[in-house]
Amino acid sequence: MADAVTYLIRFYLNLGNFAEMRSAPILFRRSNTKIFVLILACAMLVSGCRVWNPERLARRAASISTIGQNTVSAKPLPRATKLGLVGKLVTNKPLPSERTQQLLRRFVLDKTYATDPLTVLKVLKDQCRGNPALTEVHALAELAKIEGDWIARTGKQEDANRMYATAVLHSYQFLFDDQLDFFRNAYDPQFRSISDIYNRSLECLLQGLKDQKELVVGNRISIPGIDETLNLKISVQGRWSDQEFERFELVNDYEVEGLENEYRTYGLGVPMIAVRKQQEQLTTNEKYYPPGLSLPLTAFLQVVEPEVQLAGGSSSKTIHAELKLIDPLQQTLVTVNGRRAPLESDISTPMAYYLNDPILNSNMFATLAMLDADFAKNFQGLYMLEPYDPDKIPVVMIHGFWSSPTTWLQMFNDLRASRDVREHYQFWFYMYPTGQPFWVSAAQAREDLATVKRELDPNGRSEALNQTVLVAHSMGGLVARMQTIDSGNDFWNIVSDEPFSKVQGDPESLGKLKRVFDFEANDSVKRVITIATPHEGSSFANNTTRWLSHKAFSIPQLTRSEHQTLMKENQEIFGNSDFARIKTSVDSMTPGAPFIKVLNEKPLPENVKFHNIYGQVSTTNLFGGANRRADRGDGVVSRESATAIECESQLEVEAEHVQVHQTPQAILEVRRILLDHLVDTERIRPEDKRILPAGHYEAAKDDED
Repeated sequence: MADAVTYLIRFYLNLGNFAEMRSAPILFRRSNTKIFVLILACAMLVSGCRVWNPERLARRAASISTIGQNTVSAKPLPRATKLGLVGKLVTNKPLPSERTQQLLRRFVLDKTYATDPLTVLKVLKDQCRGNPALTEVHALAELAKIEGDWIARTGKQEDANRMYATAVLHSYQFLFDDQLDFFRNAYDPQFRSISDIYNRSLECLLQGLKDQKELVVGNRISIPGIDETLNLKISVQGRWSDQEFERFELVNDYEVEGLENEYRTYGLGVPMIAVRKQQEQLTTNEKYYPPGLSLPLTAFLQVVEPEVQLAGGSSSKTIHAELKLIDPLQQTLVTVNGRRAPLESDISTPMAYYLNDPILNSNMFATLAMLDADFAKNFQGLYMLEPYDPDKIPVVMIHGFWSSPTTWLQMFNDLRASRDVREHYQFWFYMYPTGQPFWVSAAQAREDLATVKRELDPNGRSEALNQTVLVAHSMGGLVARMQTIDSGNDFWNIVSDEPFSKVQGDPESLGKLKRVFDFEANDSVKRVITIATPHEGSSFANNTTRWLSHKAFSIPQLTRSEHQTLMKENQEIFGNSDFARIKTSVDSMTPGAPFIKVLNEKPLPENVKFHNIYGQVSTTNLFGGANRRADRGDGVVSRESATAIECESQLEVEAEHVQVHQTPQAILEVRRILLDHLVDTERIRPEDKRILPAGHYEAAKDDED
């Protein structure tokens, strides 16, 4: 334990000395590396544990490190406090709308409502039974909602649920009853008002069921109304229907922080956050879902079968309804009695809620994954946030050095909001240890992509899988490019002049080595987008950072021992090869490194289209003007290195290295490229593209002028 703390503090001090250098790159100077490492050491000390448990310590340290940071999360909003005895005396019940007050005056019910609202509700229900009128139905739903809110604040939730049930049913009647078709007017403000009453009443009803732990898929619940009983069945519709859920939360109970844009559609229903339950039996899809995944659903209550039943000699009305939990990313409309209505939805808050886990919501996870590859291997591989769809093209997002899949949240959030993108693409995220050489990560990615294709499409029937798009940031761009080429003997010749067949060792170790140096292109990949990628290496990888990486980074113990054994047993083959000295990702990205040189000498495959986005930073001079230095690039990768690739398109954005892929211009450009890919694959027509290329707006404006 003491050795581990000493190691981290030593790394902290060395990193501190380096970060103070004037020549230190932006990646070190502007990150909180020292803070993260020091917090981790402190967390280890205060934890009192004797066993080195990286995941537990990372979570503890991450909880501390997120304080004061601008991280993506969903913070709970305070609920309205219940009224006490004094509150009831000094608080006035909200007044209904002016049109409802007018109706009460017209029926001489205004004074009665002030003293006995339940009687007024029963009178209005009688009015709505035989020959309903829109004004009466609206008034009944509105007054029931007001009463429900008032009763809920006094602490009588069951009585409040009665009112909410009445409000939901009669707002539903206003919206969908056949008898009201001729009178219903979408331009009348009451139409929007009744939609709000339906949504808010259903939300309050769901809140009550949630608090009572009855909001469970498959449950059948009876909720008594004023003079009817609502029999409610809860079900999940669509692609998540076979899943189990740990719990449901209401979107409106949370406030998103840290996301540039929040995407919400407006209509009927209550946006929900559904938290998946991790299954004990892993199906093919289950293997790729991250633990605790939260996803968007929209709750919509639909009346199924109203009927009159006799009970004890008196008639009581039982209304059967289904509470449908609908995936808004798959279904945007509901149809009732031949009428279509848009669903209300929120796709951003559930994603932010998932990131409330501090280990995901800070740079601590990326830091631990960089420093300790044994820690990272437990999380390495592909992740999916939605069920696999054989008809959708995979977009695989590959993060860069000292990063993790969460770095894609801004882009993913914006891209998924586009209907064309959402309907034709599925997003996968690749996680790998960023401390190891990029070609080792490329070999693992190649194997993982082949495995997922074999498991999800064993018969090779999916055309979409063979149109895969890779979107990669920083070092991830090198990993992505390695998926598109055949190795031949070119990479092995860097290591040795002897043929690979002469290398001696156990079959498993030889197999791993062969996968790194002898491989074929992934023919499923048809388009690659590299962002802020050091195509010719980075000056960040200098003698100082290489020394630091050797001190701090840890490749997997098994890999390290296999590497040492192979080198020892085959000294005559490897000799004094640079292969023995290249141990970390920083080594592998040194300008002029043999692997990068061979990669750039390889011709780009004709069946793959490449696109490139790079950053350029400026400083401000004394007169407020911008000083641009082309050699500085994004502060980590020079412009020359970032643009050293032949490609279909290239875009420069004003941003530092760690932010290039999060800028609106880069996100817009990726969206444009994805739409081009849909045109090329004949999924949409060229005229159906509803977006201009990033950076082309001024030109378009000039054309219009």
